[in-house]
Amino acid sequence: MSKKIATLITNLFEDVEYTEPAQAFKEAGHEIITIDKQSGNEVTGKKGTIVKIDKSIDEVHPADFDALLIPGGFSPDLLREDDRFGEFAKAFIQDEKPVFAICHGPQVLIDTDLLKGVDITGY
Repeated sequence: MSKKIATLITNLFEDVEYTEPAQAFKEAGHEIITIDKQSGNEVTGKKGTIVKIDKSIDEVHPADFDALLIPGGFSPDLLREDDRFGEFAKAFIQDEKPVFAICHGPQVLIDTDLLKGVDITGY
């Protein structure tokens, strides 16, 4: 069964932390939707990978997705400056949906206060 995966991403993401999971998810038949402040923009990773943004944060609802991907790099730090991204991520935790927050990705989750007492893996 195909899943719809929300991806919170902006400039300075760690390229491989987006490209590798996105490719694996797509090969498994899942749909990746990239989300930033404005749809239609292109964001650039630290190593030059360009990603087109599918939807703005105002155009999406957590209920429309099965999982959340947050690549690392400096992107999560930039995203967490805007409370809408934290609130979006918070809904996934509250609904017990899978959240794939890679490397610095959990920075978006810090402000949710929902990680207290929750087991997460990190490196």
